[in-house]
Amino acid sequence: MRKYLTTAMAIALMSGVSYADLQNVQIGGEIQIRGNSFYNLSPDGPAEQFTEQYTAVSVKADFTDDVTANITFDHYGFWGESSRGQGSPGIADFGTDSSSIDLYEANIVLEDAFAGVDLKIGRQEVLLGSEFLVGNENTGSFFQRQSFDGIRADYGADAWNVSIATLKLVELDAFSTNVDNDLDFNFIYGTYTGIENHTIDAYFMQLRAGIPSSDNNELKTIGARAAGNFGNFDYELEIATQSGDNGSGTDYEGDALNLEVGYSFDTNMQPRVFAGYTTFSGSDDEEGFNRLFSDWEYSEFFIGSISNMNIMRLGVSANVTEKIGLSGVISDFEIDESAGIANNGLGTEIGLYATYQYSEDVAVEVGAATFLVDSDIEFDDLEYFYAQISISF
Repeated sequence: MRKYLTTAMAIALMSGVSYADLQNVQIGGEIQIRGNSFYNLSPDGPAEQFTEQYTAVSVKADFTDDVTANITFDHYGFWGESSRGQGSPGIADFGTDSSSIDLYEANIVLEDAFAGVDLKIGRQEVLLGSEFLVGNENTGSFFQRQSFDGIRADYGADAWNVSIATLKLVELDAFSTNVDNDLDFNFIYGTYTGIENHTIDAYFMQLRAGIPSSDNNELKTIGARAAGNFGNFDYELEIATQSGDNGSGTDYEGDALNLEVGYSFDTNMQPRVFAGYTTFSGSDDEEGFNRLFSDWEYSEFFIGSISNMNIMRLGVSANVTEKIGLSGVISDFEIDESAGIANNGLGTEIGLYATYQYSEDVAVEVGAATFLVDSDIEFDDLEYFYAQISISF
């Protein structure tokens, strides 16, 4: 049924584009470069130092009849992966880069395609809410980005919007008959903005993997989010629960809560203080909570790997000048008791950051973080330093 629906959408898409005239073309791009230095990641090991770079070039074309085409090519890699000259004196280097220029986005948008529904068809970024579960994965180091292939439909009124999408993560049975082993991601995401300065979201997500000759692997997520401000107070609250069958005898069972509250002072430097609490829990004999494609990173060291964990954090930020911003965060990490570990303390991370808006398009950022390992863990404290420059146009 899904394949017939895709074919019908493609026919409608071809019909819409063939009669649309080009009106405007916009060219943009982005370059992000970050030098990283990690210390004590392994006992008595050397420092892990590398420079990563993300480069993207995008074209947006507007047509008549509310038709838009978006194309973005990008590349993510590390300095030294591929040398254009000689790798070392007298030794030719013909390139060892394992990455390549990729197609990050390629989609056609049909506004008001039918009955007020907007369609986006093709490879696309998906950003939902605060990106607690679904984002473009560009936070912190290893910012290689995330996009999806599929179809998204949006319908909205003055105070609410509903998004429905079916996305193909992995295609393995295109030329097979009666075999289902694809990986699909589907969601319904609703947003209500009828209360001034507040947003309320609710959603259902399904991550499904077909397993030939066995039960399918299916992870279902139900959640809700509220965010906004009461004067100088701001808040972000999201709650999600997961269930499902992983196809191998155990079940998915997990819960998550993400809370942050802050207060901004009416002074020249606009200082803001905030506190947050996040928990990911799951039974010790089940799969636990799956963070899906989250863009929230709570640590410089646990990149994308946080699960069955409780995190408490305090922070402050301020704009010292019109172009310079400073911030600091202290976070405490402990393993959730549902994981069945007696000693659940991990440690405390302290991070200090500075940003400099060099120009309207260029930003510079530096940061330092240390992770003070719990005294019961036989491991050295971790340290991290980075410097980053980025431009977008």
